[in-house]
Amino acid sequence: MVKILSVLAVLVLFSACKKDKVSVPIVEEPSKGEVIAGQYKVYDTLGTYLYDMNIVHIPNPATQYSDSLRFENFDGQFTFTQFQSNATIGNLPEYYFDIGVHNPVIDTAGNRWRIWSTTAPETGYNYLENDTIVLSFEKSNLQYYIEDLTPYFQCDCIQVAVKQ
Repeated sequence: MVKILSVLAVLVLFSACKKDKVSVPIVEEPSKGEVIAGQYKVYDTLGTYLYDMNIVHIPNPATQYSDSLRFENFDGQFTFTQFQSNATIGNLPEYYFDIGVHNPVIDTAGNRWRIWSTTAPETGYNYLENDTIVLSFEKSNLQYYIEDLTPYFQCDCIQVAVKQ
């Protein structure tokens, strides 16, 4: 009887010393849009400050393969949203994004413009590297300047955005 009680006591002690299962939280990598999103100071190519810009990540809950980015105060005067693919394709930089074609896009003064990406992604423009984006886009009011009573303007623009 003593042996049986001793065996039961040992079993109880060993079962009480059993390791608890520890769950390790799984940390998901941020999406491309989440990494690109943020507040930026934008400069010309000579380093002169131009304006502040905000890029907002808009997730698409229906799929993990596409989101949108909303550019607020782009070029100091435009707000627009552009669909983005989260897929890494070919030799594209990991954090490449598309500015898209916006025609018309309304500036802060109510005038119409056309803005569009001008370069192929592999040229080194329109992607986040470390904390910097070298933006390349065209901006024109050719279609609208007479009706909007504004001077004609066309620009092959290159600007440098630094994430804050």
